[in-house]
Amino acid sequence: MAKIIFGNHSAVRVSPNDRESIRTFYCDVLGCKIMREFNGKDDIRIGDDFYISFLYSAGDGRGADKGVNYAAQGALSEDEFLKAIFLELKTDNVEEMRQKIIAFGVKVLDVPDNHLYFQAPGGQVFRLVGINEDLSKYEKSI
Repeated sequence: MAKIIFGNHSAVRVSPNDRESIRTFYCDVLGCKIMREFNGKDDIRIGDDFYISFLYSAGDGRGADKGVNYAAQGALSEDEFLKAIFLELKTDNVEEMRQKIIAFGVKVLDVPDNHLYFQAPGGQVFRLVGINEDLSKYEKSI
């Protein structure tokens, strides 16, 4: 059987109104870096080798993105974002990062788990975990 893994590139359609708070949160709070920016798109590097594109408006498909049709017009409503996807964010200092994230003013979600679940600017939901944390309990069959 063929195997699959998650790649190191992702994209999300977001409201153009969220651009500044997205940049502030990902760059200033989480320490990420904007690698490329266009009128309707920011490509941000998270860690050493993960890239997420924030698509704010219709793009022109230039360069490496030739042929890509992205548009914020298709973005989910604010309530729908909570149902879209949960991502895991790993850190080497959970408490310090928890404090920085909450101080920024994200929406904290009430999830019956001891981890911080929050909605970042742009609508992405993250679970904050430790880099060396044993998360095998999430991988076992019930």
